[in-house]
Amino acid sequence: MKVDKIGFDRETDEFLGALKEGTRRVYKAGLTNFQDFYGKTPKYFLDALEEDQKRQRREKKRVARNTFREFVEWLDKKNLSPKTIRSYVAAVQSLAAYFDIAITTRYVNLPDAAAISKKFPWTIETITKLMIMIENPELQSAAVTIFQSGIGIKDLLLLTYSDIKYEYEHQTIPLCLDLSRHKTKVKFMTFIGTWGVTLLRQHLQGHKLNLDTPIYSTSHHTIDDKFQMLAKEFVGKYNGRNPIRPHTLRAAFRTLLGDAGMDRDAVKFLMGQKLPEQDKVYLSRSRQGWRDYYKKYEYALTPENWKEKLI
Repeated sequence: MKVDKIGFDRETDEFLGALKEGTRRVYKAGLTNFQDFYGKTPKYFLDALEEDQKRQRREKKRVARNTFREFVEWLDKKNLSPKTIRSYVAAVQSLAAYFDIAITTRYVNLPDAAAISKKFPWTIETITKLMIMIENPELQSAAVTIFQSGIGIKDLLLLTYSDIKYEYEHQTIPLCLDLSRHKTKVKFMTFIGTWGVTLLRQHLQGHKLNLDTPIYSTSHHTIDDKFQMLAKEFVGKYNGRNPIRPHTLRAAFRTLLGDAGMDRDAVKFLMGQKLPEQDKVYLSRSRQGWRDYYKKYEYALTPENWKEKLI
């Protein structure tokens, strides 16, 4: 039976509609893969489960266990990471639980939950090399902004011109991002240095900028795909997740500033990570005070040939 790879049945849509946005995105991907594997929409799997539960012990076909085992093997052949495989299985398991059908994965041979991928050991030299490889001005600007500000990619894609307008138009550098994290609502303040602001101006040149204009209009999925392609040239073959995925640039921000001697809690604050008495940390310096503090360590986030341009 051929199924629509995008559309689900009403029961699956109801389940997805009851989830929070972040969980919905992951589970939708998992259920889409399950639908491709199963050849039917997920409700048919639920029907098969209910029928199997009604059978006597000797007549049971152990539909859940056998289907999950085959699904895991199917996902593994797609070279997905153990974490992704477990998430996709959990999506189907949660769908069943939503309709009061319990499924155990005890005998399914799920891959080890331990991560087998490693983040790339970034240095300012290797960061510079990667940025040179990125030819698209928007993607290059987005990557350097993540690296120089430590901002998460979801918060990056929520930035609008209103967030930078005053300092951007007054050519203030480092440029301040005074935000609340989308995920946790924690207030934080971070900055984009001379290198990042220069690339930002190149990216925005010629754009009509209104207050609600997104700074970066590309999607999270597109950015991930581009970095997946870059990884093939930059690191070659690897196990597990992309070792140079955008999130690792945020980790590089933390590592390089720490190596330069910036206070650990200050780094966490600039990244929007929750700290004890967060509001006190937020107010412990003025915006200019935080800017001066960031400027003191900006060299650690700047390529050698750009350091002479630091203000």
